[in-house]
Amino acid sequence: MILFRIDSGSKSGLGHFKRVKSFIKYLKIKQYIIVTNYISDVKNLNENNVVNLYSKRDRFKDEVTDAKKFLNFIKKFSQNKTVVKDSYNLGYKWEKIVKKKIQNLVVIGDEISSKHYSDFYINHSPDILTLDKKLKSTLKKNNKINCKFLIGPDYALFEDNSPKKRITSDYLFYNGGSGNLLEYEKIIKRLSKNFRNKINLVVGPFSNNLGKLQNKFKEIKNIKLIIKPKSIVDCLSGTKVFISSAGISMFESSYQKIPTLLFKMNSNQNLTDKGYENLGHYFCLNKNDLKSEEKIEKLLILMKDNYLSIKKIMKNNCLNTNFIQKNYKNKFKDIL
Repeated sequence: MILFRIDSGSKSGLGHFKRVKSFIKYLKIKQYIIVTNYISDVKNLNENNVVNLYSKRDRFKDEVTDAKKFLNFIKKFSQNKTVVKDSYNLGYKWEKIVKKKIQNLVVIGDEISSKHYSDFYINHSPDILTLDKKLKSTLKKNNKINCKFLIGPDYALFEDNSPKKRITSDYLFYNGGSGNLLEYEKIIKRLSKNFRNKINLVVGPFSNNLGKLQNKFKEIKNIKLIIKPKSIVDCLSGTKVFISSAGISMFESSYQKIPTLLFKMNSNQNLTDKGYENLGHYFCLNKNDLKSEEKIEKLLILMKDNYLSIKKIMKNNCLNTNFIQKNYKNKFKDIL
């Protein structure tokens, strides 16, 4: 039995869940339970093996309390446990408490400077391969002795399913599992004035403003809302240009070789230009740039007109999921 502890919901989004689902797929794990925070998260994730750790009245307090609560929950499972943690709220204290009671602790993270107490540390950031010696030393010092490191795009965790049905569009807008699509509103409306443009908007499972979106765009015939799809792959594979926050979806569009305009919507989305280029993404802006609607519209029109040329360039930076899967199997062959 493999146990996963993640965050999800309106604040955390969908990234942690997507990463652990990829981990499960790569290693073909059959017996697992994903533990998240609240019952609302479980309903929105649309996954049978997800349970909530907290009730409506019992809310998250701190990582020490969470660790004790989590250990109490997993008592009913076998002693030889492996726990995989993907959370921004739970850190070194949580890991040290939990590790005392389990056999293997796997941590999926983003920050090099964060301290961990893990047996396996996964960080698929494209930037991590370009670290200087000092930062690489810091990464090792911040983890437990004998920790095994799985770093860089060769260990990328993202949705790599084949499309079941291609949903075509000229432009596909997405802002993560909990992001607000209205941040793109002015740009979307500019593009929609050309009635030949087919524009799809993917509403994430934790989005809480569906009613506003429907009211804003209901009269515009060339805009279609795709509400809480189980997978974004069908929408992604059929578009010419993808516009998204710079989260997990940037790996998915890289894999599908879809020309992409990324926006850094929060502090966690902080790759260098070289890091984005390593995934085949050459168009990345800051959130504040959304104010320049006219310039962004012109850029998107150019990207659509030249999308085939951009796809050719992206072929030089493609992700190989067969290779990634082999890497995971080699690293975890002794504990699964």
